[in-house]
Amino acid sequence: MALPQLTGFLFGGGEGHGGGEAAELHLAYCCVELETETAAAVEQAPLGLGTLLANASASGGERRAALCKSCHTLDEGGPNTAGPNLWGVVGRPVASVDGYNYTAALKAAGGAWTYDRLDQYLKNSQDYIPGTAMAQRFAKPAQRADILAYLGSLSANPVAFPAPVVIDEETANAGEEADEAGEEAPGGH
Repeated sequence: MALPQLTGFLFGGGEGHGGGEAAELHLAYCCVELETETAAAVEQAPLGLGTLLANASASGGERRAALCKSCHTLDEGGPNTAGPNLWGVVGRPVASVDGYNYTAALKAAGGAWTYDRLDQYLKNSQDYIPGTAMAQRFAKPAQRADILAYLGSLSANPVAFPAPVVIDEETANAGEEADEAGEEAPGGH
C-alpha cells in the first residue's frame, strides 16, 4: 500500500499521475548525500616501491621493455649495443659491464643498481644522473614497477623486492621537498 507513496516520493510525484497523461519522472533525493567526486580526484596515499613491485606484472614489464630493446640486449651473455646488456642489472654495480664505454656521469655514480635507484633512473634518467647518455622517462610508477619486476627476473639469482609499505602523506611530502631542495645525490640511494 505504501509503494505508490514511496514511488511518488522518490520520483517527485509530478503532474500526470493517474490522469491519462504520461507521468514526468523527477528524481528526488532526500537525506542522501551523493558522492560526486571522480576516482581521479580522490587523493590516495602514495604507494612505496615495495608495494608497487609486489603488485607489478613482469609480463607487463616485458612488453614495456620493448622500448629498452632498441638500445639494450636482455639475454644472458647478450652483446652490448647502444647501451649495455641488462641481464642481471638489479644488484649489479653501476657502470660495470665489461666492454661497454660508459659516460663519466655513470662511472661517477658508484654503488649498485637497486630497485630504488633503477626506479629513479627510469623515472627521468637525465634528472637522476645528469650527463648520462640514456634519455628516457617513464612517468607512471606502476609502469616503472612492471619494468623493474621484469628486469629483476632477468637473473639466475633474482634480487628480492623491497618490503611493501604505504607511505603516509607527511613522509611523501618530506621526500618530495628533499628532492626539490637537491638534498639527495644521485648515487645516494
